Formats: sequence, structure tokens, C-alpha cells
Amino acid sequence: MKTLYIMCGVGFSGKSTLSKMIAEHLHATLVSQDGMFFEKEKELNLNVDSEEQWKMLLGMCRDKIKEELGKGNSVVFDDTSLRFSHREKLRNIAKEADAESKVVFLDTPIEIQKQRQEHNKNTKERHDVKQEYLDQTIAELEVPTLDENVIVVKPGYDFDEVISRL
Repeated sequence: MKTLYIMCGVGFSGKSTLSKMIAEHLHATLVSQDGMFFEKEKELNLNVDSEEQWKMLLGMCRDKIKEELGKGNSVVFDDTSLRFSHREKLRNIAKEADAESKVVFLDTPIEIQKQRQEHNKNTKERHDVKQEYLDQTIAELEVPTLDENVIVVKPGYDFDEVISRL
């Protein structure tokens, strides 16, 4: 059955890495708000600090999710999905498309997130995220509950075991 996998977690928790692995393994479409930003940045003259533009990009991502589910494809949505209400909107999109939805919550301790952030500052493997934005996501996180059909993933996970729970 087609499924919408809703990634959930704060910055540097490992969402993007796991999202790519899940999408590849399941032959699902990967939709990423960060990816959408970099795809549209020049075309739309985007500003990384504009909350309004991030909201616009989220709408574009939701449209892409609807489109892919409508084609019968499973989708992995790589975004923070911090609040219950954010995840609920995504679950409703899945319902409208007669698809299942599952939340994949990356439960990564703050110490590991900070280590990854510091590592990124040196390697620049991904874009930098301002500390105020990271702090805001930590403050806003509403940890998914079991009734949200959640799969909790902790650092050092076994990928095959994660896949078996999906």
C-alpha cells in the first residue's frame, strides 16, 4: 500500500540521512523542504531567513506529496514535522489520497545533535543552520505519541530493523 512516511525530529537528528536511505530502499519519492529550497532558491530569489518563504515552500512540498501519492507512489517527507498539528495535516493528505501514514521520529540526544552541528561547521557537508533556529525547533518539538503510528529511531539504529518496522 502507498504510504506517507513523515520524518520528525530537530536539526541534526539524522532525518535527511535516514530519509534518503528509506526512500531508496522502498523506491519511494523523497520530498524535502530543504531540497525544495535549494531547487527553487535562484528561480524564486529565496531568502533562507524568510519565514513566509519557508511556509510557501512547505505548501509546495505538500502539493508534491499529494501529486506523488495521487500517482500511487509512496513518499518520504523529510522535514522537522515538529508539532502534532503539522503531522496531522500530513496525515490528512495521506487519508485523502487513500494512503497510509507513519511517523518516523528520530530521538537523538541534544549532545549528539550538537556534535553533528560542530562537525558540519568544519566540513560544510550541509548548509549551516542558525543556532536560534535549532533552539526554536527544540522548544517547539511535540514528541509523537504511539497513537500517531510512530516508529522511534535512536542513534546507532540498525537500518534493517528500522525497515522491518516500516
